[in-house]
Amino acid sequence: MNEPVLDLVVFDEISNLMEGALSEFIDTYLENSPKLLKNIDQSLSQGDLSGVFHSAHQLKGGSGSIGAMQVFQLAKKIEALSRAGSAEGIDRQVSELQLAFDRVAAELRTYQ
Repeated sequence: MNEPVLDLVVFDEISNLMEGALSEFIDTYLENSPKLLKNIDQSLSQGDLSGVFHSAHQLKGGSGSIGAMQVFQLAKKIEALSRAGSAEGIDRQVSELQLAFDRVAAELRTYQ
């Protein structure tokens, strides 16, 4: 994956906009993202591609907003596959997505 774990340009922009609320924004992302990851995994195991799509879409949006570009790109791929009705390859993408989230979560915690 060529994208940075955390795009510092995007993160600096959000940091400047959020001012004193940055820690709360990070907390919300770190609290909601694991739930979305779990929803993606559960929906996939149930063959619910619509559920996969919706959770991936939400994760993509939040990740793009905070600058978590690896998570954003992987969620975008999962979103596209599920929208196309293809479960093939999503398992591998979900595994990569979890690893990417773990990396960005560790980096974001240094800013709290």
